[in-house]
Amino acid sequence: MKIIVSAVMLAMTLLAQPLEKLIIAGPVATISHPIFKMIQSGALKDVAKEVEFRLWQNPDELRAILLKKEAHFVAIPTNVAANLYNKKVDIRLINVPVWGILEIVTRDKNIKTIQDLKGKEIVIPFRADMPDIMLQAIIKKAGLDSKKDFKLSYAPTPPDAMQMLILRRADHVLLAEPATSMAMRKTGSFPLKLIAPEIFRGVDLQSEWGRVYDTASKVPQAGLAVVGDLDKHIIERFQQEYTKSLDWYKAYPKEAGILVANNIEFFNADAISDSIPNVQLQSTSAQVAQKDLEAFFKVLLDLEPKLIGGKLPDSEFYFQ
Repeated sequence: MKIIVSAVMLAMTLLAQPLEKLIIAGPVATISHPIFKMIQSGALKDVAKEVEFRLWQNPDELRAILLKKEAHFVAIPTNVAANLYNKKVDIRLINVPVWGILEIVTRDKNIKTIQDLKGKEIVIPFRADMPDIMLQAIIKKAGLDSKKDFKLSYAPTPPDAMQMLILRRADHVLLAEPATSMAMRKTGSFPLKLIAPEIFRGVDLQSEWGRVYDTASKVPQAGLAVVGDLDKHIIERFQQEYTKSLDWYKAYPKEAGILVANNIEFFNADAISDSIPNVQLQSTSAQVAQKDLEAFFKVLLDLEPKLIGGKLPDSEFYFQ
């Protein structure tokens, strides 16, 4: 009896031992911003002595982090998570907080739908990344041809695409918040300039998605995933604290803007604050989001199977 009790106590002690360092990797995008609040407040001190945020700036850096298992958690486009899982990378989706973040920002105030852009050039950051994927799917569903009806041009990164718009080298650019709000601040177009603003929020991709697919105007675009074998208690604590930090981020946009700007030099605090009301943010467990994710993945399978690794991920992909 004593041996059994001692074994249980030892197991509980080992479980209670916090990690020396917990590493969370993410892009500069909105999905990463609540993580800074988690770190600032010491929210995970019961499971980790130190929490570090590691920035990934392009898909290649993300893949390197995952393949080398250099992070415990990663913020990632949902299709990329599915693709890597189907390629046997040890990753599981745990949460989907970003459901709407993309807009085509334009110099023409009359542009509201994808049909309004027929015959025009649209600049897109990253070929085959989430913005490009969603736009291509909408174009196809709307009965248009992305090669014949539009001129789609690609910028190396989102900041490059934003600069092309600001410097008048492009008239229609697909951006994700907070880049949209950054561009509007830099051109004096926020929220509505008394004199004619230079740029406008034109086509909301989530609204267009809902219109052409006759469904809700939201898309499970970015999620949080766990890398490798991590204790379930740590995963659950991470989910709990991310949700709390996301709620704070939405409730206190001014303070959130300052916090993010202090952590990512590229961003302006006011632009971050402007962006928050324009993003659909809802912390949703992967299990709850599974139906929406599978509907999205089926669209991608039809569009280009390799975007998610050629098949729907099985049930093990969704952390429970």
